[in-house]
Amino acid sequence: MAEEALEESLDTEQISQETPENFAEQLGSRLGVIFQREMDPSIGAKEASKFIYESTYPDKISYYIDGLEALLESPSTDKYAALSWTGFVTSSAQNKDYDTYLHSMLDQMIESYYGMEKPDVELKERKFSAITVIMANIFIKMYELNTSNADTAADIYSILVRKEMDLDAKAKDDEEDEGGVVLPDLPKMFEEVLDYLVTRSEFKAQHLGEENPYEHIVQLTERLRQSRRYVTQDVLNQRALEKKKQTELELENQLASAEELILGQEPFVEGLALFIHEKRYNYKFLAVEKVRMTLQLLGSIVGAVYFLIGYMDYWGVDWIDGTLVCLAMVIFTRLIGGRKRFQSAKFYPMDVSKELEQHSTQFINVFRKMSMEQMEHFLVRQVKMDRNRNYLALIPEYVKYMFAIMPDRKNMFISMDELSELVENAEIEIAKAVRGHT
Repeated sequence: MAEEALEESLDTEQISQETPENFAEQLGSRLGVIFQREMDPSIGAKEASKFIYESTYPDKISYYIDGLEALLESPSTDKYAALSWTGFVTSSAQNKDYDTYLHSMLDQMIESYYGMEKPDVELKERKFSAITVIMANIFIKMYELNTSNADTAADIYSILVRKEMDLDAKAKDDEEDEGGVVLPDLPKMFEEVLDYLVTRSEFKAQHLGEENPYEHIVQLTERLRQSRRYVTQDVLNQRALEKKKQTELELENQLASAEELILGQEPFVEGLALFIHEKRYNYKFLAVEKVRMTLQLLGSIVGAVYFLIGYMDYWGVDWIDGTLVCLAMVIFTRLIGGRKRFQSAKFYPMDVSKELEQHSTQFINVFRKMSMEQMEHFLVRQVKMDRNRNYLALIPEYVKYMFAIMPDRKNMFISMDELSELVENAEIEIAKAVRGHT
């Protein structure tokens, strides 16, 4: 009758919006009633899981944690706390709601741990969070009830490790933003759970050969350590893989697209032709300048000779005639041998530096974003083009020229070493192409 009255009381309170002050104690008592009533622990675990879920989810989970703390205070009821956790893990395989509840409960415990909502518990001159003590003691009791429950405890502990690692990573990201939430400078809860278990398992033998009565805690601790190592490495591997994928995606977005490579081909070919023209321009310019300066020099010499002859009154030429002839020759050579006269007469080669700069700049914008593989394939295509057959030898030099005039080389996708390797490979392809043509 007492059990039925308690059930009716809890059912009524579940419907009521107001939560009584002793709700956590009532939850603990109800769990004890359920496990005492059911002879089969598995059936009792399922019924207890259903009751806990319906009574406390989603906004009364903290009462369940307080109920667990109350159950752990007595050696006669602590096993009910362990059985309820075992039941949740077992039932979560068939009911995703229980798995959701388990995650929510761990979130609540983590929040309570970092919020220091409960007073610390002292053990062997060390202080531990009450939340840590609740979890560790439940793990110990689970293992004492059945050693196979070590896997169940490891599963719960693994979830805790993942949650805290994710929370820590998120906190570090938030620190970069203004107003980011930073976790208190406290040990991680999963680390403190192991520290508590190690402290509980400490034993000083009074005489030789005395066995450690806490050996089962030592074994449980080692099992949890294995889970921590595995989960930590798995999380780090996943983050490294995600970072690698993100980096590859960012690099892929930075790489030149197929359309840019196609559009960059024409500026490259035109720029190559202009580069060769400009390279030859210097030699032709110097040759024409030699002729022009020679003409001016010869005219000036003739004028100077006539001036001297007139000044010394030789050959019937007086100084006035010599001076006039000298001035006439200087003016004549300046007019006939002037640079503008040579340009208008088409003696000077055409200066294409402006056009070369325009085409080279168009390709440099693509060149900057090309990877080594893209650039290698691009140069191979240029070597094989019939249009570039007469310019093959100067393709590597043109690539070096574009690198030299690039405004900011630090933003290039490829490095200096890779560029040098590309030029060497291009020279090999050019040599093959030349032998093929011959």
